[in-house]
Amino acid sequence: MSMLETKSLCFGYSDKVIFNDASINVIPGAITGLLGPNGSGKTTFFDIVCGLRKVNEGQLLNRFATQLYLSQTVMTPPVFRMSDIFRMTTLLCSSTRISQEQALRKLTAWSPEIVQRYKEIWAKKSSVCSYGEKRWFFTLSLLAIEASLVILDEPTAGVDPEFRHYIWKCLRGAANEGTAILVSSHNVEEIAGNCDIFYMISQQQFKPFNSGGEFVRRYGASSLDEAFIRAAAEPVRKTL
Repeated sequence: MSMLETKSLCFGYSDKVIFNDASINVIPGAITGLLGPNGSGKTTFFDIVCGLRKVNEGQLLNRFATQLYLSQTVMTPPVFRMSDIFRMTTLLCSSTRISQEQALRKLTAWSPEIVQRYKEIWAKKSSVCSYGEKRWFFTLSLLAIEASLVILDEPTAGVDPEFRHYIWKCLRGAANEGTAILVSSHNVEEIAGNCDIFYMISQQQFKPFNSGGEFVRRYGASSLDEAFIRAAAEPVRKTL
């Protein structure tokens, strides 16, 4: 079975431990969320999965045939149109040529309301697109490539509520077709409301939760944000 699994993952820099005995599972057909405060290791973990950093100890098993990774920062040449950006992205990320028609078929199946807006952004120059439009366009374009694992580092950061809604709708559509989605966010409500399972980085480990209610109860909180704050503040357990 295709899956991503870490067992007793340990990673750190010379002056800071990031993960210690950390384990996580990502399976096909599900949206897996990752929560954590700034500096807790969300981006570092994505870099490890993509082979950009090596673990100190533990196992990383990645049985997915193909994967795509959209980082936090999206930069595009201002003189290019977004259609050019699409062609460059698909050329670099896909073994087969992906056309606009193929992308639109996917989007129509997942969320027909956004097709016209996608076409409008497709024709625009990068220089006149907002950051939110670029990030939205990139996210949906990557989903159209049909990788078995898609990793998204805070895909809704800087995106307005409308675009954010449709990003999650398309993520669900892709997951329903069998894609494994691994996504991070600082928005606890987004993660709890849209993910099949999510992990909170706390005490240098991945703590799993199946619902926002479970998350709130685990930390004796009155809200998701309070639970996040309490989880982030938990002291690291010392090992002998």
